[in-house]
Amino acid sequence: MSYPKILALLIGLACAGVATAQSQEIFAYVFNPRGKIGVKAAAAYKYEVVNGVYQDLLRAKGNFGMQPPELALTNGNQNVAYMDPKNIRIAIEEKAYDICVSFGADSLNAMAALLGHELTHYFEKHDWAQSFVNDNKELDAARRIGQLDEKIRQETQADYLGGFLALSAGYKVYGMLPRLLKEIYTNYGLTEKLPGYPALDERVQISVNAAEKLKELQVVFETAGYLTLLQNYESAADYYRFILRDFQSREIHSNAGVNLAMAALDLFSMTEMPYVLPLEPDPESRLYNLKGMQADRIKMREELMKEALNQFEVAISLDPDYLPGYLNMACVYVMQGEWADAGYWLSKGKKANEGQDLPDFLALKGVMSALQKDSVQAEAQLTSAREKGSISAAINLETLSGKPRQRPKTAGEIAREKIDNVSIDVFMLNPGVDKEVKVQPKITCGVKQFPGSKVWVHYVDDSHYTVAQVCGQGCSDMTRQGIHVGSDSGEVRNLYGAPPRIVAGGKRAFWVYPDLHLLFQLDEKGLVSAWGAYRKSPE
Repeated sequence: MSYPKILALLIGLACAGVATAQSQEIFAYVFNPRGKIGVKAAAAYKYEVVNGVYQDLLRAKGNFGMQPPELALTNGNQNVAYMDPKNIRIAIEEKAYDICVSFGADSLNAMAALLGHELTHYFEKHDWAQSFVNDNKELDAARRIGQLDEKIRQETQADYLGGFLALSAGYKVYGMLPRLLKEIYTNYGLTEKLPGYPALDERVQISVNAAEKLKELQVVFETAGYLTLLQNYESAADYYRFILRDFQSREIHSNAGVNLAMAALDLFSMTEMPYVLPLEPDPESRLYNLKGMQADRIKMREELMKEALNQFEVAISLDPDYLPGYLNMACVYVMQGEWADAGYWLSKGKKANEGQDLPDFLALKGVMSALQKDSVQAEAQLTSAREKGSISAAINLETLSGKPRQRPKTAGEIAREKIDNVSIDVFMLNPGVDKEVKVQPKITCGVKQFPGSKVWVHYVDDSHYTVAQVCGQGCSDMTRQGIHVGSDSGEVRNLYGAPPRIVAGGKRAFWVYPDLHLLFQLDEKGLVSAWGAYRKSPE
């Protein structure tokens, strides 16, 4: 809907009698009894700012299986922000916008906290209980549900999951809601106790409690990313399953599926699967360390692939246009040798993304042709995919030509770096963390914040571990060879050689040097945006 049409819509709603928070037909952040519902659209430039944050949150959620609510920015001073489930709308008031702007550098973070809160009410279907009561007033069950005070639970969940949604979209919302609540109550002239809401001090405590839960979820999410980077695929999948108990999004389901598929790929020998699949971030991961008896490997990888397919199906159901879901689904069917099914999902993905150049789709078709012994067709498809930018196609052309893939060589021993004057080896002797989360009875993760770096730890039954210490923005420490945040990728290559392992993600890429136990994060300009050292238990 165009922004000029919002004004007419709002006036129509006001004339029809917009429901108040007291009727519980909308989910208002507050209800100001002296305020008025907005009947005018706010300035267009303000709407564009709010809409930019809103679209970021919708993309991060990635649940397009539900109709995205319309967004409105009004001149009201009654609700701060609200979710209207009947009309599928989320609105924020201009007065609330101005309060967010007063947070200066945190203004967009404050807007993300408000909008994430209201979006959570929508995606978690918090209107269900009231709708059930209204539609079934004659039932005893409805009367019992209507007597339950769900507000505190729902507001806590909206703060918690809304915060994680904002974080996943790139907004920093820690500690934001207690400050924001106090500013809202002050600027709206509200008393600390409003009918139908917890008292202000209780709401502040709710937001503090939600922030603590949010920290746990972020520790799990960030640790999962490093586990994927360092090839702990099954553990990373366990971490994403943990997140999915609370937070559903296409990316989380897809990440879980990719890690399950990668864990299954590690159980294929190079003879069984000599080619690189587009979901495979590390083309060298199966060159060595293949373990287990043949029957056990086959059974385990079949179970992993089955669950991976389930995760990709959910990701696609949340967003029918989600390109990676189709590609990943097809990759797993290629692993299973189900050519018709793989072709079906490639066709579906291509149809859902008409007009896009899909080099990895073509690369996967080349792999399918090669595995079915059609080398002429495979070479043509892989060559075309390589010319269009597919990295896996270039690697697979060498395999197709008979050139053996060699394990990369890196010179030197494990790097003994110090970050924040802390050696990761010394830290591991007594790995105290600031925040610890038990992902499963035998799996624990945690994070330790130092002035310029963070350490992420992952332990399985106190015997298997992965520990990574990363020097990021604001960290001035250098590697022993002189690489620091801001160094050029060419300097890294000159000092450490070509990276044996490259994992791309969004606008960044990771270069991993397994023999040295070093990693470098590069931004879109090819500059080092973070670097770190890591340790893993022997496999």
